[in-house]
Amino acid sequence: MSEDAVLMRTRWELATVAGRLRNLEAERDDLVARQQTLEHDRDQSRDLVRALRRSRSYRVGRALVSMARPTARIVRRLRRHPVAPVRHRTGATPAAALPTHVYVAIGLQPETLREFTRSLGQRITVHADHLPVVLTDCASFRHARAPGVILEYLPDADTWHRHRPGVPWDELLTDRLARLFRDHGCVRTVVLDPDRPPTLADLLA
Repeated sequence: MSEDAVLMRTRWELATVAGRLRNLEAERDDLVARQQTLEHDRDQSRDLVRALRRSRSYRVGRALVSMARPTARIVRRLRRHPVAPVRHRTGATPAAALPTHVYVAIGLQPETLREFTRSLGQRITVHADHLPVVLTDCASFRHARAPGVILEYLPDADTWHRHRPGVPWDELLTDRLARLFRDHGCVRTVVLDPDRPPTLADLLA
């Protein structure tokens, strides 16, 4: 083989190797970019999950899901607190004859809670088809009393953690819901959006 032919072949091989290197570099850059995108998506998902777990809606939802399959610990706690018989006044339809709906009103401001219970009381006056039980963490819940509406108080998470840091607030919420479901025979649970609680029109719809 002549010297020119060897030189041409060497140049061709070098060009081939250079092309392969460029392809490998492009693939490397593409993999790096994909990895960075995946890491960014992972970080965003992780932040979203953390924020979700800190939210009231997640905590309430998790407590409600746990009620579908109560743990043995909850069952034992409920057995240690038997339900006392409920006495009703004569005259109107006894509350025990009506199905119970539990409204989980966690995170509502005092005025918002008052407006909701007032609307709920008006709804029951118009159509008394169920017994409403409102579970709230508002410390001034007494100002939100309304005829026909039962109010149940649950300390908010911050207050609970200050007094009982060793007991998770989620467990308190789960136990309280279990107690309410057992005491009142709940047939429906409504979790309120603290920013947009139902109005009277919503409740009548």
